[in-house]
Amino acid sequence: MSLDQRSTAILSYLINAQTYVKTKELIEKYHISRRTVYYDIGKINDWLKDNDLQQIKHVRSAGFLIETETAREVSKKLGTLRTWHYEYSAKERKAWLAIYLMARDNPLYLENLMEKIRVSRNTTIEDLKNLKVELERFHLKLEFHRKSGYVINGDEEDKRKAIVHFIQHVFPNENWQTFLSKIPMIINADSNQFDFEKLKAIQQIIGEIEQKLNIQFTDEILYSLSFRLLLFCRRVSQGKKIKIDPIEKDVLRKIKQYEAAQKIGERLAALFEIDFPEDEIFYITRHLLSSRIQFSEGIESTRYSNDSEILTKVVAQMVTDFQKYACVFFKNRQEIEKSLLLHVKPAYYRIRYGLEFESDLTESIKEQYHDIFLLTKKVISHLEAVVGKEINENEIALIAMHFGGWMRKVGAKPAVRKKAILVCTNGVGTSRLLLHQLEGLFSTIDLIGSVSLREYKKNQYDVDFIISTIPLEEKNKPVFVVNPILTEAEMESLLKKVNVYFDRGSKRSSSIDVLMEIIQKHANVLDKEGLQQELKQYLYKPEKVVKEIEKPSLNSILQKKHIQLKNEVSDWKEAIQTASAPLLKEGLISEEYVQAMIHNIHKMGPYIVISPKVAIPHARPEDGVNKLSMSLLKLSNAVPFSEKREHDIQIVIVLAAIDGEAHLRALSQLTKMFSVPKNVNKVLLAKSSEEIFSLVNVYSMQERSCGNSEGILE
Repeated sequence: MSLDQRSTAILSYLINAQTYVKTKELIEKYHISRRTVYYDIGKINDWLKDNDLQQIKHVRSAGFLIETETAREVSKKLGTLRTWHYEYSAKERKAWLAIYLMARDNPLYLENLMEKIRVSRNTTIEDLKNLKVELERFHLKLEFHRKSGYVINGDEEDKRKAIVHFIQHVFPNENWQTFLSKIPMIINADSNQFDFEKLKAIQQIIGEIEQKLNIQFTDEILYSLSFRLLLFCRRVSQGKKIKIDPIEKDVLRKIKQYEAAQKIGERLAALFEIDFPEDEIFYITRHLLSSRIQFSEGIESTRYSNDSEILTKVVAQMVTDFQKYACVFFKNRQEIEKSLLLHVKPAYYRIRYGLEFESDLTESIKEQYHDIFLLTKKVISHLEAVVGKEINENEIALIAMHFGGWMRKVGAKPAVRKKAILVCTNGVGTSRLLLHQLEGLFSTIDLIGSVSLREYKKNQYDVDFIISTIPLEEKNKPVFVVNPILTEAEMESLLKKVNVYFDRGSKRSSSIDVLMEIIQKHANVLDKEGLQQELKQYLYKPEKVVKEIEKPSLNSILQKKHIQLKNEVSDWKEAIQTASAPLLKEGLISEEYVQAMIHNIHKMGPYIVISPKVAIPHARPEDGVNKLSMSLLKLSNAVPFSEKREHDIQIVIVLAAIDGEAHLRALSQLTKMFSVPKNVNKVLLAKSSEEIFSLVNVYSMQERSCGNSEGILE
């Protein structure tokens, strides 16, 4: 019996769980049905049986469990999995076919490719058809010649872009060592195209360059970039070289990354015993510029192109607009801009050079952080304007994670009792969002920050436990492995595991021992360990699992009694005071909040004007918000918020937000309502608050759609 990609992933997850895993948790984590979960568990059990290992234990109320000894043996076997014990997914097969064909030394025929991806003739032919279609997006053609076999034809730069694209599909979610352990069976024993020693040498070269640039790449990029350079060097040795535009070379020659690329070129030339053309140096510079980094110190003061100044302004515009559309204020604006710039710079070069990032996390981010994703999709226009291209959803999701992490920071900090650290290999954005998910989950634990895998291996941390997105070797501290984006079931599971660990020796732990004694006096217990585990799961169940903040709809925040119709006001200050009056009267906001809104406009100008005739004044929650609420004032005669005609306002909506997220659903529905011009006219022509509220009701009932950005005002 063979294991495919998903069943291997489920098996690894069960091993690292070290406790029962519920069916619901597997359904949410892998986005599969209950039937598929049981199908995969059956496949895993058949594989365990073939390998003379104990099968997965299943307790209906607790879930699935792999015994400790079995888990230890399975881990060994997964590390040295033989060729016929691992099945590629269709996506992996297609990617490996592309890589084989672009790294080939000898002709590759159908039989050769069948042997490499280990599927039938018909499946290989179908995979080649799918690959042919996908290669078209890179302006490449897959052709067959009787003498030379299958060949990918096209421009060298387009082939390199395709290589970068397909490498992302073969890199596993596990750590680099797991990937390396699979390479022998991936490439077959007679292939020398993936030289281990050279791969390690390239990693060392990149590590030295990190020190020169005073940066640290994400773990994922370190390994991916090493693999890319290995394949690029093979192509150079085969006479397949890149060409860079002379004007671009003049620009790149002035930046520090070019100096680093020169050093890399010298070392690669010696390592592969080849002449390294100057254009290849410039090509490596592109990759250094577009690679995601964990942190950067000092590079801002070095010689850099004019792009740096432009992108700094872009980030400032994005943060300004995000605050405006989300109606929030970031307390540490300079810090968020610095953090966001760290990601936006490489994203800019990835998009510019056609090396876009792809991630399986994108759909999870769109689903779980819907409102933040849509808001980010709106403000991304500033980056699209300077790069001159539409930005894909993978890149948008990365930036949404940055904003999401900072949104989580709005509100009270958890009490400090125990200390933990997060080890995350997915980069700054993912780690920040996950970090703040965890901060919301553990009210009595201080999460001191996130580190990369390499930092974790090098340093000792004064913490009580470690949370990691990959399995780690324990350093006398418990390690809890989590998904980069936590679902509700995963949060509950993690909370239980941590509670179980730190409640050892507590009264509840003693209670379990007493209960076991009582039960064994009056009953024959067939599975003592299983019973003890179920009792723990029940007794340690948290009273309340921290869930996503409830986001009420528009009609529950903007109530009919808070809608006013007036002919006119003397100025914009009176407009805000009049619009605020219903909320102030009911004690939903304080007078200080009204003054804070007026002060903000004095300080920052009419930033609250989000579309013709419509403004949403707001301030920080701590400026005097007592309850999430909203009010609307419709004026027959417009009031100017500045000297510009486009700032003449007739609809004033006061938003009193309690944090960074609870109001986002209502705000999305409101902006969707006003994005239709005829709805603005309906409000302006309304003769009563009932008429306006009926329109509010219509848009409060509409379902949200991740793929639709109409809900954000133009």
